[in-house]
Amino acid sequence: MVKVEYTAENVAKCQCTSCPVQAESECFKGRLRRMQEMISEDVDIASIIEAENVPGLYCSTGKASCTDLDAHQICKCGECPIWTEYGLNKGEPGSYFM
Repeated sequence: MVKVEYTAENVAKCQCTSCPVQAESECFKGRLRRMQEMISEDVDIASIIEAENVPGLYCSTGKASCTDLDAHQICKCGECPIWTEYGLNKGEPGSYFM
């Protein structure tokens, strides 16, 4: 299994923040707000926030930490640069990290 590194560079490339699966998640919205505030203060997210508290980059942890995601929506995994770079289409669970 491919291990995606939890780095500021990968957080920046991640497409999870625009994924329809998270659009209505209150958990996601709160975490995204906190992350955006830190980015605006020019903070290296990966150096101060645990991966489980970042609203995305689930491929680095193997599982989404918010539990109020809408699994009936379609993920954007195939559009993500990390998906291509790390060959995630060859792993499990296929196209979802939920």
